[in-house]
Amino acid sequence: MTRLLFYAWLVLMCGEYATISKAAGVGYPLTFEVRIPKTANPDIKTTRVVLVAHHERNMAFLWTCKEREEDGFLVFQKEFLMIPEDKPQRGLIVRAFPAASQVFRLSIPGTPKPQDWSQWQRPNYVELGDAVATFFLPDSQATGRATNVPPVCFEVRYKIEPKRIE
Repeated sequence: MTRLLFYAWLVLMCGEYATISKAAGVGYPLTFEVRIPKTANPDIKTTRVVLVAHHERNMAFLWTCKEREEDGFLVFQKEFLMIPEDKPQRGLIVRAFPAASQVFRLSIPGTPKPQDWSQWQRPNYVELGDAVATFFLPDSQATGRATNVPPVCFEVRYKIEPKRIE
């Protein structure tokens, strides 16, 4: 029951952060794509992607993303609106239950600048615990973190559009 309450809180907070971003009047659209070999057969109903930053969280399940097939991969695309951050640490976390979270550190400055698609990247590490809660901890303090990424894993790429004022 506690886990269910946590996820309900997380969904509410994701909506709250989106509201804060819009209230600030400035947002930078981050379009990301997550891909996995078609043979991996991911459960799109339970797999979710979370954008993590110091002052914002955005979350989406794969079933809410645009889906296409490309070169033997299933590719899922979604856009999140980012706000400027005083600390540039951002990441995407892909969680496919019951497997460990796959964590991707993103090279995005505190105030994002438009850029074309990045290269596809494999996860920086996997996390057995709550990867969102431990994202900002050093590796030595995150006990469930491991850099031995499975051979069949998600890959991520992203692009940043010019800022929008809403």
